[in-house]
Amino acid sequence: MSELTILHDAIAATIKAAMPAVQAVEAFPEAPDGMPRPAIVFAITAMDPATDPGDGRSCVKATFEASMLVDASLPGAALQAVELAAQMADLLHCQHWNLDFVEGTTSVRAKPADATSESWRKKAWTVQWQQQVFLGQEQWPWANQGPESLLLGFGPDTGPGHNDDYFSPGQQA
Repeated sequence: MSELTILHDAIAATIKAAMPAVQAVEAFPEAPDGMPRPAIVFAITAMDPATDPGDGRSCVKATFEASMLVDASLPGAALQAVELAAQMADLLHCQHWNLDFVEGTTSVRAKPADATSESWRKKAWTVQWQQQVFLGQEQWPWANQGPESLLLGFGPDTGPGHNDDYFSPGQQA
């Protein structure tokens, strides 16, 4: 299973657990119009390069968007959409979905889905966020040397004849 599939499954499970009043939570839904309400649908909407971790994996800054879907025919639907957006934004605070290949969320932003006019009447809200996602497996390209074989030395006591002057990083602690 890919990191992105694992991430989407973890996001959906976390939202369902934290927001039990939401009837449906789905990534990349095929037919969101037929989903029971209230619902939250979400997806990655962009991926930009991020800093290379230098360990064989690649890193992307993923932008996510979640839509809060409510039954617009019910009284108070606009307030329900805002409340869901606020709960989602709160859930996103420093969220990493209990995954070791994802950094905490940043740039969390909630807004009406169509902010062109009379946003106080809007019955659909979106929440956007970004987080860095590490893809692939860590690699150590030096087969005959484990990562713990690193030794340090300070000049001028380095090079041939100074083998006893080197030390491991753990000896610095």
